[in-house]
Formats: sequence, C-alpha cells, structure tokens
Amino acid sequence: MKINVQCFGQVRSITKEAIVSIDIPDKISIVKALDIFVQSFGEEMEKILYSDGKLRKFYFIQVDKKNVEHEELDDFILEDAQTVSIIPFVAGG
Repeated sequence: MKINVQCFGQVRSITKEAIVSIDIPDKISIVKALDIFVQSFGEEMEKILYSDGKLRKFYFIQVDKKNVEHEELDDFILEDAQTVSIIPFVAGG
C-alpha cells in the first residue's frame, strides 16, 4: 500500500518535495512507516528526525490533519492513501 508523507522544514530540504509517496506493508504503525521513510533518505534524514532510535520530541505527527501523540505512534496503524505529516515545532516571539 502507499501513503503520502508531507514534509516541512529540514525534512523537506532533504526530500526536495513537499509530499513524498512511499510503499509500506499493510497494517504497520506510524513508527515503522517512518523507519521506511528515513531509510529511503539515508543518514542525513535519520540525524534530523531521530535521537537514540526514536522520533525527536520536537516533531509533531499528523495523520490526515489529526494530531497523533508520540505515545500513540507505535499503536496507530496506517491505512492505504493516508497522509502522514512531519511538522517541526516552531518557536518564536
């Protein structure tokens, strides 16, 4: 099945695309889908998104524009054609 990964910030600077389609097996979690995404873009993407093998806390994940908490990423099973957005935390004043 295919999902779309919507990319912002540094992630987009690596993918060179706003939305990237990736093939994933049926019935896998967001975490496993992100692993496939990261593997397809290599070490630079891994350094940006992961710390100690886990998604950095300053990235928000949405599926079809709905927030998914970090604690739910392992249990959230994706469906065909969903869009996973990787959104960096933005601070400002």
